[in-house]
Amino acid sequence: MMITRSRFWEQPNWLFCLLLPLFHFATVKLTFFCAVTPEHVVVVWLPNAVLLAALLRFRGRRAPLLCALTFTSDVLANLNAFPWYVAVLLSVVNLVEVLTTFALMRRYGASPRLHRLQDFIKLFLAGPVLAALLAGLAAAMVLQQVYGATTPYFTLVRLWWFGDGLGLLIYTPLLLAFTQRQYQRLRLTRTDDTILAGTLLLATAVLSAHGGEIDGVSVTPTLLLPAAAVVAFRFGVRLTSLFVALVALSTAMMMTTGMQPFGEVPVHLEVVRAQEFILTLSMIGIGFAVLLSELHARERELESRVRERTRELELSNHRLVTMSATDGLTGIANRRHFDETLTSEWSRARRSGQQLTLAMLDVDQFKQYNDHYGHQAGDNVLRQVAAELAQRIRRSGDMVARYGGEEFAIISYATGEENALAMADMICQAIAGLKLTHPYSPFGVLTVSVGVAIVAPGEEDSIIDFLKAADTALYRAKQLGRNRVELADTLTV
Repeated sequence: MMITRSRFWEQPNWLFCLLLPLFHFATVKLTFFCAVTPEHVVVVWLPNAVLLAALLRFRGRRAPLLCALTFTSDVLANLNAFPWYVAVLLSVVNLVEVLTTFALMRRYGASPRLHRLQDFIKLFLAGPVLAALLAGLAAAMVLQQVYGATTPYFTLVRLWWFGDGLGLLIYTPLLLAFTQRQYQRLRLTRTDDTILAGTLLLATAVLSAHGGEIDGVSVTPTLLLPAAAVVAFRFGVRLTSLFVALVALSTAMMMTTGMQPFGEVPVHLEVVRAQEFILTLSMIGIGFAVLLSELHARERELESRVRERTRELELSNHRLVTMSATDGLTGIANRRHFDETLTSEWSRARRSGQQLTLAMLDVDQFKQYNDHYGHQAGDNVLRQVAAELAQRIRRSGDMVARYGGEEFAIISYATGEENALAMADMICQAIAGLKLTHPYSPFGVLTVSVGVAIVAPGEEDSIIDFLKAADTALYRAKQLGRNRVELADTLTV
């Protein structure tokens, strides 16, 4: 069965639980190989960041199992360096250090993504500052009282504190960055290629220098501090964390191989300088990258809000336009929208040479109906007539509007007298077919009269004449008995 990346990181499954102790064990061995000086001083301790990153990534899900797995791995990896009981006690100290950091970060609401500067600061205070210090106090006591170490107590405290603190500070963001989705794809430009090439050359020079100099020129790891800021500015948290981690581990490895990257100084001073450099490197690199990431995230959020507000304004404007073009009683186009549409369609018909049809409708004897049944019933009738018209006139380009009072208008591209009259006759039959009782109508039901005008607009024709022609035809339909259609005598093609 294939396990997708997204499902793999939803919660600790069996595959993750199998890989976690193996990876943790490997980081312990890597630390002993790369970051422990010949004098047995740990420059930076990596393994605790593995468990902390796992707890943060999964938000504490299956924490007891993850702790048990890494605790077992820690004990087994330390058996070659310490007796079993000392290995167990020191592994307990490491476990408490990680759990303290995790608890403090959860207590103060730090996001496991570390995408805000305040989250990075909370990690720094909870882990490297507080939890690592408490662990150093406990571990120094174990090493002196149980293991029999002769190093002064506070020296042991400082060594443990700084080594563990730097490991949490550097490698926790690195592991979290590579287990989370990257929201922006990295697109390298020629400038980026140049920066990477220059950084690689500088790092090569620094890492190949012996005694902190090349041919008498001082070349120490501190030269890489500006490069860390540039990498943070150009490449984001993920690659910056990787850069900082590699430089820190390489610096520690230079010390273990006797290359003395900070010059010929006593071992204890060299370790202090290395740890100060790694601390500064992480604060400049990762801290700056997190700050820029937060600023970019806020910029994206602001842009998203602007787009959302713009959409809301567009919708509001659309609703306002719709409301301004819609008759409040019937829900169809109002007189203003009708006038604008007729002007537009008149111009288009004049350019194309098409025929334009205008039908004017009037509800027969509406005043008597209104007086008999009341204004509310009259309004309801107008709504029903409008709905019937809108249902019948549905071709693209046609328009139904309330012209005023009980009068309606239809603009259509129905071609020829036959089609135009058929459309108008269909409307008369449809309204009569509603069978709305009208005691003052000779037909017994509500009816409409329709006047139709047809024209292919020419240069000498006008909209006013077009409206007058349709209105005259409507008046003639009423005079000839109502509930009928009459065609205009003028402007007819």
